[in-house]
Amino acid sequence: MIHSNMRGSEQSFCRRCCPSSWWRWYGFVLALTMVAVPPAACADVIYLKNGKTIVAEVIREDVKQIFCQRGGAEFAIPRSLVERIEKSTNPVPEDSPGASPSQAATPRNVPLPPPPAVEASSDGNSPAIKDGAIDEVYLQRIDNEFIHTSAAESRRLLKQGYQEAALFLTRKGDPEGAIERYRHALRLLREDEVLTLSLGYLLVKQNHYMEAMDLLLPAADHHPKSADFHLLLGSAFYGMENLDQAIDEWKKALALHENPRIREAIEKAERERSVAGSYLELRSEHFLLRYEGRETEALSEQVLKTLEVVFRDLQLDLDFFPTETIIVLLYPSQAFRDITRTPNWVGAMNDGKIRVPVSGLTVMTPELARVLKHELAHSFVRQITLGRCPTWFNEGLAQLEEGVTTASLGSQLAKAFASGRGPSYSGLEAPFVNLPQDQVALAYGKSLAALEYVRETFGMGEIRRLLKALPSNPDLNSLFQDELRLSYPAFEQEVANYIVKRYGS
Repeated sequence: MIHSNMRGSEQSFCRRCCPSSWWRWYGFVLALTMVAVPPAACADVIYLKNGKTIVAEVIREDVKQIFCQRGGAEFAIPRSLVERIEKSTNPVPEDSPGASPSQAATPRNVPLPPPPAVEASSDGNSPAIKDGAIDEVYLQRIDNEFIHTSAAESRRLLKQGYQEAALFLTRKGDPEGAIERYRHALRLLREDEVLTLSLGYLLVKQNHYMEAMDLLLPAADHHPKSADFHLLLGSAFYGMENLDQAIDEWKKALALHENPRIREAIEKAERERSVAGSYLELRSEHFLLRYEGRETEALSEQVLKTLEVVFRDLQLDLDFFPTETIIVLLYPSQAFRDITRTPNWVGAMNDGKIRVPVSGLTVMTPELARVLKHELAHSFVRQITLGRCPTWFNEGLAQLEEGVTTASLGSQLAKAFASGRGPSYSGLEAPFVNLPQDQVALAYGKSLAALEYVRETFGMGEIRRLLKALPSNPDLNSLFQDELRLSYPAFEQEVANYIVKRYGS
């Protein structure tokens, strides 16, 4: 998800707030994306016009917003979204986690523990899965047996059955369905450590960060010797830009279990925190944008407006509506290098948060607008494919969306394809940041050529279908056989023929 400033033979590849306000921003997102939570006797209940509810303490109101508190944190909800409020005379307990936004999302670049193992059936077969589908009759039967007996064996079968069903759905590219199975199991097997970890793992991977906190904060207290709960909590806090809490939780995990990935995550978060204190923030329906200094405020407002326009364009083009709030960070150039530790040719980055250096800019430029659309396309792809999109497909689509064509570099690409130079598409599935610098420009060119070929030959609808099929079938060789009737090598040859025919001499 890298945007490069590499230029080859005159060809441009165009790759080039205050902490206390975080909770006020979160309240806005919360009101837009809330899932229902059951009312509690010790809290006010806020009924939204979309039918959902929020349980929190209403601490003050004005004509535009309702200010609430939950778990020691304050957030605001636009009054226009609220149907009514049922007041309680009792305060929300300070240790009560916040309500949970529902986000159809993709994993961010954060450390995660291994997913908890599923106990194998004695005969090696899963009784919860029958004829390639979940056996709902079996699950209903073990539900009833547990409810009526609560015996140890009933408990074991219930836990095993729902783990197997959730794992089956995850492998089929339906993690949201898997989350629902874990939720159901935990309603019966309350505070089960393995089921809680399994659900927490998926919630963080799907970026349901506040719901993950709601689940994991009490679980971490109940299981003080488990590093995994603190690891997941740190990743949830990091995803929501709460760097102090993320670092604190990751350090707790590290104290319990040494993990180099956690150390790297802490170092990165500390680098971000060192510059975040002087940052201001703007927010909109789909974005949280942070920037440094009042002198960048006008540019930041233009960036936010541009992102909203681009969001609508991508929504229509890719037939997808992301519900995850997208975090955008505008950096001075040196801060960008210090935080991302990327090679000099990297001009912007999307690691789950869009990071763009803007030193020297005071107004929106066509180049910056293209970079923003490119990086935002990566955010869409992340969510559509659950993070399972090969890099070349991702980069090719992002270039296509920003308006780049192969016309300006066609002759060079034709020569490269004709001579077999450069890595194959199967060799470009991993991030380009690891490529030798002299291959980067060609990697971007080949990526663009492939997506342009698919669009010109099969239509934009086929690109949408491929994206939506990737979660359940991330093996491109298999996917291309199913969708395009082409093997991976045959696809590469077809792209080569397309480019050579079009631009070869």
